[in-house]
Amino acid sequence: MIEKVKTIFWFLKNPRYIQQIIQVLKRNKNSQQEETRAESTNWCKENCISQEEALKKLTGKSTFKNINRLYPDEIKLAKNTASDCPIKMGGEGAISFLYHLVKEKKFKNIIETGVAYGWSSLAILLAIKDIENALLISNDMPYIKANNEDYVGCVIPENIKSKWQLQRLPDVKGIPLALNFFNHNIDLCHYDSDKSYTARKWSSPILWSSLKNGGLFVSDDINDNIAFKQFCEDVNRIPIIIEHLGKYVGVIIK
Repeated sequence: MIEKVKTIFWFLKNPRYIQQIIQVLKRNKNSQQEETRAESTNWCKENCISQEEALKKLTGKSTFKNINRLYPDEIKLAKNTASDCPIKMGGEGAISFLYHLVKEKKFKNIIETGVAYGWSSLAILLAIKDIENALLISNDMPYIKANNEDYVGCVIPENIKSKWQLQRLPDVKGIPLALNFFNHNIDLCHYDSDKSYTARKWSSPILWSSLKNGGLFVSDDINDNIAFKQFCEDVNRIPIIIEHLGKYVGVIIK
C-alpha cells in the first residue's frame, strides 16, 4: 500500500507522465495474456537463429565486427559512464546487431522507444553519424520513483548528439509525436520501452503502419509475453529472432 501511495505521488509531481497510469490500469483486462512468458520463451527458443545468420538474412552480408572493435574508445567511455552512474538501469542489449542493421541499410528516419543509459541510442547514432539528414528520435519515460531523469542517455557522447532528439514522454504521447515529425514515414523502429502485453498491443500496429515498405520493426525482450508473436501473425510476417544474454530480439520486415 505504501508503494502504491508513493507511485501516486510520483505521478502527481510529474504530470506529463500521468497518461501512463491509464495504460497500467488496462493491464488488468489482459491479465491472462500478460502472464505468458513461458509460452513466448518456448516459441523464441524454437525459432531463434544466430546473430550472424540473422544479419545475413537482413543485410546480405555474412561477416561483421563487434561494435567494441569498431569503436573501442567510445564503448570504453560508455561502459565507464554507466558503471559510475548512481542509478542502475538496463543493460547493453544486442547493440552490435542493431548497429549493423542501421549501418548496412543506411536508414535515416528512426524511432526508438526506451533509452535508459542509451546503449541502443549510441549504437544507432554511431551508425548514422555520417549519413546526411539521418535522425534518431528516442522516446523515454523515466523509471517511476527511480530519479533517473538526469541520467537518461548518459553514455551518448556530445559529438554525435546532433542527430538525436530525446522526448521525455510516455509512449502514448511520445510515439504519435515522433511519427508526426517523420510524416509517418520511418525506416526503422526499435521498441524497448513498456514490455507489457497491453503496451505492445497498443503500440505495435501504430508503429508498423508508419514503416516504409522494406522498413524494419525491431522489438526487444519479446519472450516477456505473446504480444509480439500475435502481432507477427496479425501482419502475416515470419519474424527473425535472435538470442542475447538469455533474452530475445525479434525483427520483422514491412
